[in-house]
Amino acid sequence: MKLAKLLNEQRVFLDLNAKTCAEVMEELVGHLADQGVLLNGMRARALSALQCREDEISTGVGCGVAIPHAYLDDLEEPVAIFGRSEGGIDFSACDHAPVHFVVLLLIPEKKRGQHLLTLADIGKRFLSCETRKSLASAESKEAVLEIFSH
Repeated sequence: MKLAKLLNEQRVFLDLNAKTCAEVMEELVGHLADQGVLLNGMRARALSALQCREDEISTGVGCGVAIPHAYLDDLEEPVAIFGRSEGGIDFSACDHAPVHFVVLLLIPEKKRGQHLLTLADIGKRFLSCETRKSLASAESKEAVLEIFSH
């Protein structure tokens, strides 16, 4: 599934407050819970699953990008949320650079294989220096969604 199909204005945040990996996951998962996407204790399970995944190996993939992702049993459809940090976040990325762009992805356990295409789409988009520059200078949520739609 393409990233653009998983995002909307309520799932784009241009000014993350978080300074650490754990804080950014808490902030973004908190937004999903506030939107009613994560119900009945799913927030805590999502945070735990994301942290377990992060403990295995950093999801900071380089070039200022992190893609924290995890599986949830009681999720019906994949969920994504995008956040941007001007100051950067320490994700222990493979290139040791701070992360400025975070795409958090939650995948239903029963749809494990589907996320690989989504991860590939995200990775391909962020390989482009031009895309990263455009996202860094985007002044609105609409502009971010437009960038992801091409």
